[in-house]
Amino acid sequence: MLIQLLTHQYPGMRLWLSQRLTAVVMAIYIVLLVVLLLIVQPFGHTTWQQNYAAWIEFVSPVWFRLATLLFFVSLFMHAWLGVADVLKDYVFNKVLRAYMQLAVDIVLVGYLFWLVYILWNI
Repeated sequence: MLIQLLTHQYPGMRLWLSQRLTAVVMAIYIVLLVVLLLIVQPFGHTTWQQNYAAWIEFVSPVWFRLATLLFFVSLFMHAWLGVADVLKDYVFNKVLRAYMQLAVDIVLVGYLFWLVYILWNI
C-alpha cells in the first residue's frame, strides 16, 4: 500500500511524507536538546568565562554536532518544501515564482554552509 502511494500515481505523496518525516526528526532533536539542557545545565555559572566554557563543552561532542546538523538539514528541507507549496499557491507568474524559489534555495544552501562552518570550528 505504501509503495503504491509513493509511485508516480500520487506525485505529491513523496513531498508530503518528506515534510512529515523532517518534522519528526526536528521534534526528536528538540526533546533530546531539552533533556540534555536539564541534565547538564551549562547556563548556571557565575562568570561569563565559566559560562562560555560550559557551553563549548556542551556542544563539542561530535555526536551532538552531527545531531545538530541533521536537525538543520531537516529544518531547511522542511522550509524548502513549505515555501515551494506557498509559492505554488500564491504566486501565479511562473517566472517570478521560479526566481523567488531560486532565491530561497540560495539562502538555504548558504545557511547550510554557514552552519557547517560554525559547527566544525567550535
